[in-house]
Amino acid sequence: MSMLGLGSAAQAAASIFNTRAQIAAAAQARTAQHRFERAQAADRFGHERQLEAVRELRQRDLAELEARLRRENTLLAIRDKTVFDTYPLEEGPGHLRQSLSLLSPDLSALPLVVLLPRFHGTPEPHWAGLRQAVADALRRQLSADGLVLLYDAMRPLSWPHAGFYWNDLYGIPTMIVQVAFARDTLDVSLGGCHLRPRSDAPAEPMRSVYRHRLARPGHWTEETIAELNASVPAGYRLAMPETEADRVGVNIEVAARSVTAVATAAVDAYYLGNRARYRQRFDGSVAMLGRAALPEWPYDLGVAIDQVVDPAFHLLHVAARQLDRGRSDLALATVRESLAVLVHPDYALVGAPYPGLSQSAAAVAGTDDEYRARLAALLDAIAARAAEDGADKLAAEVAEITTAVRDA
Repeated sequence: MSMLGLGSAAQAAASIFNTRAQIAAAAQARTAQHRFERAQAADRFGHERQLEAVRELRQRDLAELEARLRRENTLLAIRDKTVFDTYPLEEGPGHLRQSLSLLSPDLSALPLVVLLPRFHGTPEPHWAGLRQAVADALRRQLSADGLVLLYDAMRPLSWPHAGFYWNDLYGIPTMIVQVAFARDTLDVSLGGCHLRPRSDAPAEPMRSVYRHRLARPGHWTEETIAELNASVPAGYRLAMPETEADRVGVNIEVAARSVTAVATAAVDAYYLGNRARYRQRFDGSVAMLGRAALPEWPYDLGVAIDQVVDPAFHLLHVAARQLDRGRSDLALATVRESLAVLVHPDYALVGAPYPGLSQSAAAVAGTDDEYRARLAALLDAIAARAAEDGADKLAAEVAEITTAVRDA
C-alpha cells in the first residue's frame, strides 16, 4: 500500500511539473506570437505608408500633367484661332489646294494661279469698287483665255507666308497681285512662287512694279474717252463723264485696266518661260489704256532671252512693239535676229553677224504655219511703214527678206 502511494505521489508530482512546463511553453508561444503579430502589423503599416506616399506622388504628377495638358490645349486653341483669324483664306489652311484639286488631280497641269488679296490701306471714296473692277478686268483679259485661274476671295496677304505656302501653294505656280492705296495713288506689287522653273528658291518676294495716279478732273475729253473705248467690247465702253460720280467711274475703270496690264505683262513673262509659240497679251491690255499707257515698257517685257522657251517667236513680238513705237529700223533688225535664232538658238545670245539670208530663209521653210504667218504680217507692216517714211533702203531690205522667205 505504501509503495502504491509513493507511485501515485510521484505521478502527481510529475503531472504537476509537466503542466507547469506546458503553461510556461504556452506563455512563451503566446509571447512569440504577439511579437510576430506586432512585427507583421508594423510591416503592414510601413508598407501602407509607402503605398500612400507613392499614391500621393502619382496624384501630384497626374495633377501636373493635367494642368500642363490644359495649358497646352488652351495654347493650341489660341494658336488655331489666331491661324484661322489671320490666314489669307477665311476657309482656313488647305482649302485652296483642295479646291484646285477638284479642277485637276494633277496640280502641275493647271494654268497659272493668280491671287488677288484685299488691297492694303484705307481706300478713299474715289477708289470705291476698284477691287471688283480689277477682278472683272483680269477675268476678261486672262481667265477667259484659260491662261490663269483667278482667286480673289482672300484677306490681306503679307508675302512670303510660310503657312499659306506649305498648306496651299507648294508646287503650284502662283502669282500674287498686291495693290496698296495711298490717297490718290495706287502701288502695284507682284510676287508669288514657282514662277521660274530653274530658280533655287520657290518663292518670289513682292516687288513694287507700277504706280498709278488719278487723272486730273479736266483730263477726260471726248478724244481720250474715244481712245479708251477703241479696243474694248461694246459692253465695257465708257461715256464722257459729266458729273463727279461719272469721273470716279472712269478713274476706276482706267485704274483697273492699268493693274490688269501690269498683271498681263507678268503672265506673259511666265508663259514665255514655259510655253512655245505663246501669243503675248500685253499689247492688247496696253491698247485699252489709250494715251494713259506708259511708253517706257521694255520691248521684251524685261524677260532675258535665255529664259525664253521660244526665242524666235518672242523676237517677232518684240519687233512688233518696236514698229508700233516708230522704230522700223529696230524692228527689222529684230526680225533678222529672229531668223538667225531659227538657224541656231545661240544667236539669241551671241548676236550678229548672223548667217546668210538663204540659210535663214531655209530655216523659215522648216518651221510651222504660225511662225510664218506672224513673220509675213510683220514684214508687210514694216514695208508699209518704210514706204510712208520714204525709207527706200529699209524697204529694199524688207523686200529682199520677203522674197527669200517666199522662194525658200
